[in-house]
Amino acid sequence: NVNTMKPRVYVEMYLEGGKKQFHALHNRKQEIEGALGYALEWREQPDKKASRIIRERPGDFRDPAQSKELVTWLVETADDFVRVLQATHS
Repeated sequence: NVNTMKPRVYVEMYLEGGKKQFHALHNRKQEIEGALGYALEWREQPDKKASRIIRERPGDFRDPAQSKELVTWLVETADDFVRVLQATHS
């Protein structure tokens, strides 16, 4: 995801349809973050159906000097999420 209002990009796992999935993953937070090699932002959002697990960084896609690096970061982070979160969730 790219934020067009602020100079930042982020990858998120969007968990819709209850909190059971979120809590199952959050209970393994240390294991997940250890496997990823970085911390995540865990947003349960108690008054909403969906929860999110996010990694974000500053960056502005409108700046041609940053765009290639940001694409690389997004792809690598998304690959990490699939590799670790999907394996943990299975």
